[in-house]
Amino acid sequence: MELFDDIKERFLDFIHENSKLTASIVGLFILLFVSAVFVVIIHSNKHTVESALLGETFKKGEDFFPPSQDSLTDDYYFSRITSENWSDSERDKWFTVPDEKNIKELGEANNRISNKILEAAP
Repeated sequence: MELFDDIKERFLDFIHENSKLTASIVGLFILLFVSAVFVVIIHSNKHTVESALLGETFKKGEDFFPPSQDSLTDDYYFSRITSENWSDSERDKWFTVPDEKNIKELGEANNRISNKILEAAP
């Protein structure tokens, strides 16, 4: 029993005499413990992701086939040759005449852009 008391007394004396060293050692042990916990967490997450990705392979049930051409709408084309000018029906369908408010907003936006460019000029 005296042996344990003697060891305990020497240990406490060492801690009191070398408090900076003791604090450094305790801090290192805490840092090692925290980093070991992070490594275990990262390794376990990586392992589950790899097993989820490698666990199942793709199995083709049926052959792939392209959609039939009949189901495509009139507005959808694989390739289309356009003319240089719009026809009257295309103009009526796609072109809208801008009103005064839209033209004014466009002019203001252009002025802001040109002002930023001119402000940056030396």
